[in-house]
Amino acid sequence: MVLRAASFFVALLTTLPAQAQSVRDLDTPLVALSSFDRSRLIGDFYEVAQTPTFLEQDCYGTTVKIEERDDSRLTMRIGCHVGALDGPLLPIDGIMVETAPGVFLVRLIRMAHLGNLPLVVIWEAEDANMVALGAPRGEIGWVWSRTAHPEPSALEAARQALVAQGYRASAFRSVEHAP
Repeated sequence: MVLRAASFFVALLTTLPAQAQSVRDLDTPLVALSSFDRSRLIGDFYEVAQTPTFLEQDCYGTTVKIEERDDSRLTMRIGCHVGALDGPLLPIDGIMVETAPGVFLVRLIRMAHLGNLPLVVIWEAEDANMVALGAPRGEIGWVWSRTAHPEPSALEAARQALVAQGYRASAFRSVEHAP
């Protein structure tokens, strides 16, 4: 597992710039959902779509848990099953600081050398059960849902919101979850 984790981090560092440039048009501004209330991020999500991301090389069944802290920050816990849905769990933990409505800086605990990763909420379903998030440099394009298998129309709306903000539609892949 230690060797796999080391390989993961080497892959992370060597693919970051190339992936960011290939999945998002950096000339298109990334605009946060200004009416977003961070309390709607609290709880459990399934990652249901993603662009190739430096964080989740070879991840399956990815889940996200956002928790309140005693201070003004949030804790983000990503659960990545490496290699297969039943593969070993690689935890990716971070601290989120909201800098404006729908705009966060994320510091990954075991990857602090990467600095702060800007993360922007750009779309939210009317029922608040799904959100689309991106990063200005294109490192991340995520769709998180409260259910592992969301309505296809809602998932498509989330993807289209990301595309409208410069992400290539063909860059997204669905994230497989157990039935």
